[in-house]
Amino acid sequence: MTVRELRRDRVPDERDLPPELTFVFIHHAGGSASAYLPFVRHLPGRWRVIGLELPARFPFVKQAACRSMTEAVDWMMNAVWAEVSGPFAVFGHSMGALVAYELVRELEERGRPPVWLGLSASAAPHLAAGHRRHHWPHERLLRFMRHLGGTPDELWRQPHVLERMTHCLRNDLAIVDTYEHRGGPPLSTPMSVYSGAADPVIGDALMQPWIDHASEVISHRTWPGGHFYLFDQVDEVCARIVEDVHSVMSREPAMSWEPAAA
Repeated sequence: MTVRELRRDRVPDERDLPPELTFVFIHHAGGSASAYLPFVRHLPGRWRVIGLELPARFPFVKQAACRSMTEAVDWMMNAVWAEVSGPFAVFGHSMGALVAYELVRELEERGRPPVWLGLSASAAPHLAAGHRRHHWPHERLLRFMRHLGGTPDELWRQPHVLERMTHCLRNDLAIVDTYEHRGGPPLSTPMSVYSGAADPVIGDALMQPWIDHASEVISHRTWPGGHFYLFDQVDEVCARIVEDVHSVMSREPAMSWEPAAA
Protein backbone atom coordinates (compact mmCIF):
# COMPACT_ATOMS: atom_id res chain seq x y z
CA MET A 1 0.00 0.00 0.00
CA THR A 2 1.41 3.39 -1.04
CA VAL A 3 -1.55 5.74 -0.64
CA ARG A 4 -3.79 5.68 2.44
CA GLU A 5 -7.03 7.62 2.52
CA LEU A 6 -7.02 9.18 5.98
CA ARG A 7 -10.49 10.75 5.85
CA ARG A 8 -12.28 7.44 6.00
CA ASP A 9 -15.70 8.84 6.87
CA ARG A 10 -15.81 11.50 4.17
CA VAL A 11 -19.28 11.74 2.62
CA PRO A 12 -19.35 12.89 -1.01
CA ASP A 13 -20.81 16.35 -1.41
CA GLU A 14 -24.40 16.23 -2.66
CA ARG A 15 -23.42 18.61 -5.46
CA ASP A 16 -20.57 16.23 -6.41
CA LEU A 17 -17.99 18.96 -5.94
CA PRO A 18 -14.35 17.93 -6.25
CA PRO A 19 -12.09 18.39 -3.23
CA GLU A 20 -10.83 21.92 -2.72
CA LEU A 21 -7.39 20.45 -2.17
CA THR A 22 -5.63 17.14 -1.70
CA PHE A 23 -3.41 17.27 1.37
CA VAL A 24 -0.53 14.80 1.31
CA PHE A 25 1.24 13.68 4.50
CA ILE A 26 4.64 11.93 4.43
CA HIS A 27 5.59 10.02 7.58
CA HIS A 28 8.75 10.11 9.70
CA ALA A 29 11.36 7.34 9.79
CA GLY A 30 9.87 4.21 11.32
CA GLY A 31 6.40 5.70 11.15
CA SER A 32 3.36 5.28 8.92
CA ALA A 33 0.50 7.30 7.52
CA SER A 34 -1.71 6.32 10.46
CA ALA A 35 0.28 8.73 12.67
CA TYR A 36 -1.64 11.54 10.96
CA LEU A 37 -5.15 10.20 11.60
CA PRO A 38 -5.68 12.65 14.52
CA PHE A 39 -5.00 15.55 12.14
CA VAL A 40 -7.91 14.82 9.82
CA ARG A 41 -10.73 16.28 11.92
CA HIS A 42 -8.80 19.55 12.26
CA LEU A 43 -8.49 20.05 8.49
CA PRO A 44 -11.22 21.47 6.23
CA GLY A 45 -13.97 19.06 5.26
CA ARG A 46 -13.48 19.70 1.55
CA TRP A 47 -9.85 18.63 1.69
CA ARG A 48 -9.03 15.12 0.64
CA VAL A 49 -6.40 13.92 3.14
CA ILE A 50 -4.02 11.12 2.21
CA GLY A 51 -0.81 9.66 3.55
CA LEU A 52 2.00 8.31 1.40
CA GLU A 53 3.74 5.28 2.86
CA LEU A 54 7.08 3.77 2.00
CA PRO A 55 7.09 -0.03 1.58
CA ALA A 56 8.09 -2.72 4.09
CA ARG A 57 6.09 -1.51 7.08
CA PHE A 58 3.40 -3.40 8.96
CA PRO A 59 1.56 -5.40 7.72
CA PHE A 60 3.58 -5.48 4.47
CA VAL A 61 6.88 -6.30 6.15
CA LYS A 62 7.96 -8.69 3.37
CA GLN A 63 8.04 -5.95 0.77
CA ALA A 64 11.43 -4.76 -0.41
CA ALA A 65 12.33 -1.57 1.45
CA CYS A 66 13.51 1.63 -0.20
CA ARG A 67 17.19 2.01 0.62
CA SER A 68 17.94 5.38 -0.98
CA MET A 69 16.31 8.75 -1.49
CA THR A 70 16.01 8.06 -5.22
CA GLU A 71 14.04 4.89 -4.54
CA ALA A 72 11.83 6.63 -1.97
CA VAL A 73 11.02 9.55 -4.28
CA ASP A 74 10.32 7.23 -7.22
CA TRP A 75 7.97 5.18 -5.02
CA MET A 76 6.03 8.25 -3.91
CA MET A 77 6.12 9.97 -7.29
CA ASN A 78 4.27 7.05 -8.86
CA ALA A 79 1.56 7.39 -6.21
CA VAL A 80 1.16 11.15 -6.64
CA TRP A 81 1.19 10.90 -10.41
CA ALA A 82 -1.56 8.29 -10.45
CA GLU A 83 -3.73 9.34 -7.53
CA VAL A 84 -3.73 13.13 -7.21
CA SER A 85 -5.57 15.59 -9.43
CA GLY A 86 -6.31 19.26 -8.90
CA PRO A 87 -4.41 21.44 -6.43
CA PHE A 88 -2.49 19.65 -3.71
CA ALA A 89 -0.17 20.37 -0.80
CA VAL A 90 2.60 18.26 0.73
CA PHE A 91 3.71 18.02 4.37
CA GLY A 92 6.55 15.91 5.75
CA HIS A 93 7.93 15.45 9.25
CA SER A 94 11.54 14.50 10.10
CA MET A 95 12.73 12.05 7.42
CA GLY A 96 9.41 12.75 5.72
CA ALA A 97 10.38 16.41 5.33
CA LEU A 98 13.56 15.51 3.46
CA VAL A 99 11.62 13.09 1.23
CA ALA A 100 8.93 15.73 0.68
CA TYR A 101 11.54 18.28 -0.37
CA GLU A 102 13.09 15.94 -2.94
CA LEU A 103 9.64 14.83 -4.13
CA VAL A 104 8.61 18.44 -4.74
CA ARG A 105 11.89 19.12 -6.57
CA GLU A 106 11.01 16.28 -8.92
CA LEU A 107 7.41 17.46 -9.29
CA GLU A 108 8.59 20.95 -10.18
CA GLU A 109 10.96 19.54 -12.79
CA ARG A 110 8.03 17.66 -14.31
CA GLY A 111 5.82 20.76 -14.29
CA ARG A 112 3.34 19.56 -11.65
CA PRO A 113 4.23 21.34 -8.41
CA PRO A 114 2.06 21.50 -5.30
CA VAL A 115 0.61 24.81 -4.11
CA TRP A 116 2.44 24.52 -0.77
CA LEU A 117 5.14 22.53 0.97
CA GLY A 118 5.34 22.09 4.75
CA LEU A 119 8.59 20.86 6.31
CA SER A 120 8.91 19.84 9.94
CA ALA A 121 11.82 18.85 12.22
CA SER A 122 14.46 18.14 9.59
CA ALA A 123 17.87 19.61 8.93
CA ALA A 124 18.14 21.59 5.72
CA PRO A 125 19.22 19.25 2.91
CA HIS A 126 22.78 20.51 2.54
CA LEU A 127 23.30 19.92 6.28
CA ALA A 128 21.65 16.50 6.52
CA ALA A 129 24.87 14.65 5.68
CA GLY A 130 26.48 15.92 8.88
CA HIS A 131 24.11 13.77 10.95
CA ARG A 132 24.77 10.42 9.30
CA ARG A 133 25.31 7.37 11.45
CA HIS A 134 25.26 4.48 8.93
CA HIS A 135 25.56 1.67 11.49
CA TRP A 136 22.46 0.96 13.56
CA PRO A 137 22.71 -2.07 15.86
CA HIS A 138 19.59 -2.86 17.85
CA GLU A 139 20.65 -1.25 21.13
CA ARG A 140 21.73 1.94 19.40
CA LEU A 141 18.38 2.20 17.68
CA LEU A 142 16.60 1.81 21.00
CA ARG A 143 18.73 4.57 22.55
CA PHE A 144 18.01 6.80 19.57
CA MET A 145 14.26 6.21 19.93
CA ARG A 146 14.40 7.09 23.63
CA HIS A 147 16.42 10.21 22.85
CA LEU A 148 13.85 11.44 20.32
CA GLY A 149 10.84 10.59 22.48
CA GLY A 150 7.43 9.96 20.97
CA THR A 151 7.27 6.20 21.66
CA PRO A 152 4.42 5.41 24.11
CA ASP A 153 5.56 3.85 27.39
CA GLU A 154 3.49 0.71 26.88
CA LEU A 155 5.36 -0.17 23.68
CA TRP A 156 8.65 -0.42 25.56
CA ARG A 157 7.14 -3.38 27.40
CA GLN A 158 6.30 -5.26 24.18
CA PRO A 159 9.52 -6.73 22.69
CA HIS A 160 7.82 -8.09 19.57
CA VAL A 161 6.43 -4.63 18.75
CA LEU A 162 9.79 -2.97 19.39
CA GLU A 163 11.50 -5.46 17.10
CA ARG A 164 9.06 -4.61 14.32
CA MET A 165 9.50 -0.89 14.92
CA THR A 166 13.31 -1.00 14.92
CA HIS A 167 13.36 -3.10 11.74
CA CYS A 168 11.26 -0.47 9.95
CA LEU A 169 13.26 2.40 11.45
CA ARG A 170 16.58 0.88 10.38
CA ASN A 171 15.30 0.59 6.79
CA ASP A 172 14.13 4.20 6.73
CA LEU A 173 17.31 5.59 8.28
CA ALA A 174 19.25 4.10 5.38
CA ILE A 175 17.46 6.66 3.18
CA VAL A 176 18.76 9.52 5.31
CA ASP A 177 22.21 8.07 5.90
CA THR A 178 22.91 7.64 2.18
CA TYR A 179 21.33 10.94 1.13
CA GLU A 180 23.43 13.23 -1.06
CA HIS A 181 22.09 16.71 -1.73
CA ARG A 182 22.47 17.82 -5.33
CA GLY A 183 22.75 21.50 -6.08
CA GLY A 184 20.14 23.42 -7.98
CA PRO A 185 17.83 26.42 -7.87
CA PRO A 186 15.60 26.99 -4.83
CA LEU A 187 12.08 25.62 -4.97
CA SER A 188 9.45 27.87 -6.47
CA THR A 189 6.76 26.23 -4.30
CA PRO A 190 5.87 28.38 -1.24
CA MET A 191 7.28 26.73 1.86
CA SER A 192 6.51 26.70 5.59
CA VAL A 193 9.02 25.44 8.14
CA TYR A 194 7.97 24.14 11.56
CA SER A 195 10.03 22.82 14.47
CA GLY A 196 9.95 21.96 18.16
CA ALA A 197 11.71 24.36 20.53
CA ALA A 198 13.13 21.53 22.64
CA ASP A 199 14.00 19.14 19.80
CA PRO A 200 17.08 17.21 20.98
CA VAL A 201 18.27 16.53 17.43
CA ILE A 202 17.13 19.35 15.13
CA GLY A 203 17.63 22.88 16.44
CA ASP A 204 17.31 26.31 14.84
CA ALA A 205 20.84 26.15 13.42
CA LEU A 206 19.76 23.20 11.26
CA MET A 207 16.24 24.47 10.47
CA GLN A 208 16.95 28.10 9.60
CA PRO A 209 19.03 27.27 6.46
CA TRP A 210 15.91 25.89 4.76
CA ILE A 211 15.45 29.49 3.66
CA ASP A 212 18.28 28.94 1.17
CA HIS A 213 16.26 26.22 -0.58
CA ALA A 214 13.04 28.14 -1.22
CA SER A 215 12.12 31.20 -3.23
CA GLU A 216 9.50 31.97 -0.58
CA VAL A 217 9.23 30.87 3.05
CA ILE A 218 5.81 32.10 4.09
CA SER A 219 5.97 30.82 7.67
CA HIS A 220 8.70 29.74 10.09
CA ARG A 221 7.13 28.64 13.36
CA THR A 222 8.76 27.07 16.41
CA TRP A 223 6.37 25.20 18.71
CA PRO A 224 6.75 24.07 22.31
CA GLY A 225 7.93 20.49 22.58
CA GLY A 226 10.53 18.06 21.29
CA HIS A 227 11.08 16.22 18.04
CA PHE A 228 7.47 15.00 17.90
CA TYR A 229 5.97 18.30 19.07
CA LEU A 230 3.23 18.28 16.42
CA PHE A 231 1.50 15.18 17.84
CA ASP A 232 1.09 16.92 21.21
CA GLN A 233 -0.69 19.98 19.76
CA VAL A 234 -2.46 18.73 16.67
CA ASP A 235 -5.20 21.36 16.68
CA GLU A 236 -2.79 24.31 16.81
CA VAL A 237 -0.44 22.87 14.20
CA CYS A 238 -3.36 22.16 11.86
CA ALA A 239 -4.68 25.69 12.33
CA ARG A 240 -1.33 27.05 11.14
CA ILE A 241 -1.23 24.60 8.24
CA VAL A 242 -4.69 25.68 7.09
CA GLU A 243 -3.78 29.35 7.46
CA ASP A 244 -0.59 28.93 5.44
CA VAL A 245 -2.22 26.86 2.68
CA HIS A 246 -5.17 29.22 2.31
CA SER A 247 -2.87 32.25 2.23
CA VAL A 248 -1.18 30.75 -0.81
CA MET A 249 -4.33 29.54 -2.55
CA SER A 250 -6.06 32.89 -2.14
CA ARG A 251 -3.41 34.70 -4.16
CA GLU A 252 -2.62 32.13 -6.81
CA PRO A 253 -4.74 30.51 -9.51
CA ALA A 254 -5.40 26.88 -8.56
CA MET A 255 -3.12 24.50 -10.44
CA SER A 256 -4.98 21.67 -12.05
CA TRP A 257 -3.77 18.46 -13.66
CA GLU A 258 -5.09 15.00 -14.25
CA PRO A 259 -3.45 11.73 -13.21
CA ALA A 260 -1.49 9.94 -15.89
CA ALA A 261 -3.32 7.28 -17.82
CA ALA A 262 -2.79 3.75 -16.58
